[in-house]
Amino acid sequence: MATRVFGTKSKESEKVGDEDDEYVPPKAEVQEYKEENAFYNKKCKLFFKKDSSFKDKGVGTLYLKKIGEKVLLVIRADTNLATILLNIHLTKNIPTARIGKNNVTLVCLPDPLESLEPVTFLVRVKTCEDADELFTTLEENKT
Repeated sequence: MATRVFGTKSKESEKVGDEDDEYVPPKAEVQEYKEENAFYNKKCKLFFKKDSSFKDKGVGTLYLKKIGEKVLLVIRADTNLATILLNIHLTKNIPTARIGKNNVTLVCLPDPLESLEPVTFLVRVKTCEDADELFTTLEENKT
């Protein structure tokens, strides 16, 4: 081991200093989560209405899947944990609307145990065609 005496460098420490490689931090690997048995999926951004404006809830993937006779709408965040942003049964009682260029809204009770007030959610997709396809798919699959 190289020792220093009163601030002078030994020859061993000079050799070690010359061999320094540039540090490259590890890259985070995001593993894409696939919802099992989903018959429809679409990348989207979810907002919820608070007071008079929409607040960002997160970016994720919207999945539709059948469980028995019911259709489940799940939006999972695009993270390694695939956190659930929204998880509801898609029923005929849920009003959906096509709003703006690339948005679809729906009004539902996201957690009936927490609050009995309905919440308006806005789902934003990339293009106008994607929004039309999402709206049509939601309307066709309400149970």
